[in-house]
Amino acid sequence: MRLFFALVPDTASATAIGAWRDRQLPGQSRPVPLGNLHITLAFLGEVNSHRLERLCHDADVLAEGSAQSIITLHLDQLGYWPRPGVCWLGPSQWPERLDDLSTRLGAIGVAHGGKRSRGKYQPHITLLRSCREPPPAPLNAPAFDLQFDSFSLFQSRQGKRGVRYEPLADWSL
Repeated sequence: MRLFFALVPDTASATAIGAWRDRQLPGQSRPVPLGNLHITLAFLGEVNSHRLERLCHDADVLAEGSAQSIITLHLDQLGYWPRPGVCWLGPSQWPERLDDLSTRLGAIGVAHGGKRSRGKYQPHITLLRSCREPPPAPLNAPAFDLQFDSFSLFQSRQGKRGVRYEPLADWSL
């Protein structure tokens, strides 16, 4: 099973981000479907399905041990990663709590056979894939305020219509 933990924007925010992308970056590469917009907390990669119950138990323990509160992000930065050909939207600043959550979920994933993350965490929503060059600067800068009160575990499934993300479990922040 190809798994990842993520924050998912509400439908209205995802729709607004998609509309902004379509206005500001028309005809650019391959847009990510609205239903796939998310902020990855920890990419686990391939994890054996028999480890899923224990992995979810450890996420339960993490969620139960944290003070419940909302994470607010201001998405104001458009970025581009040339190697994977990805154009993304993210915050220029974010709470330390988000780094901590990402690190802890990554450690849970590694403990159950997932990939170890490399590099510094950059929260982002992938807007476009298969970009051969950076997209042009948008006429209107991005400015989206998102609030999250939960995180989810997803399975990435390849189908005839492309990749879709199936939620497997959710936890309150």
